[in-house]
Amino acid sequence: MGLLDNIFQKKTQISVFSDEDILAVANAVMVPASGISDATFREELMGQTIGFDLKDGTVVSPVNGELEVLFATGHAFAVRMVDGTGLLVHIGIDTVHLNGAGFKTLAKQGELVKAGQPIVKVDIDAVKKAGYECVTMLIVTEPVTEGARIPFIAFGNVTRGQIIIEK
Repeated sequence: MGLLDNIFQKKTQISVFSDEDILAVANAVMVPASGISDATFREELMGQTIGFDLKDGTVVSPVNGELEVLFATGHAFAVRMVDGTGLLVHIGIDTVHLNGAGFKTLAKQGELVKAGQPIVKVDIDAVKKAGYECVTMLIVTEPVTEGARIPFIAFGNVTRGQIIIEK
């Protein structure tokens, strides 16, 4: 590559997030747990919960970490943050019953993932046509400090990859 190649080469910028950042998992309307129809998520029985009413079907890792669990059905995955916090992303309500129909996994269990990296592609229309909701939950299953709550930004429209914690 010559000097002119460097000058005229189209450069793309790659966003790099810190290990403490938590991102919106999709282009969506972010909603509180109280706005989720399923009681397990609404009552935060698995941990602090927020929801994302999906606008499209690309679901990304909310954080840098290890993809500890990726269900074969593609409906859910868990990421362990560098500080030890465990997060679960659950796509839809009762979508496990679809046995993977409408879901395509884009990563592998056990791999290290970056915040904003696509993990699952979901066909929202197929899921809804099958009679299931596509609201996607982000659950803090294992906070570093027992009982600690993450300060999320105000609910409303978010963009996939947007930082959603108050700093």
